[in-house]
Order: sequence, then C-alpha cells, then structure tokens
Amino acid sequence: NQAKRHMRKFNGIPKAHFELYLKECEWRFNTPSAKQQLTMLKQIVKGKI
Repeated sequence: NQAKRHMRKFNGIPKAHFELYLKECEWRFNTPSAKQQLTMLKQIVKGKI
C-alpha cells in the first residue's frame, strides 16, 4: 500500500519522531491535492486552524 512504499524511503526515523511522521503520512494521504495541502499549511501558519 501507499503508506508502506512511502515509509520504505525513511528507514532511519527516530522513535521519538515516529508518531509525528505517521500523522504526516496520514495527512498527506487524506489530502492528496498539493494545492489543498498548501492552502491548509498557509491557514495553519496564519493561525486560522
């Protein structure tokens, strides 16, 4: 599946960061459009989310 393929590229993730890494993978999978991702990131930076 897509998550496994994506994770193969990052074998050296420290345990302390693994949960955040999984959350990022989940977010990217659930928001497939790069335009949507950029819009959401801009809103987060502005404090609207």
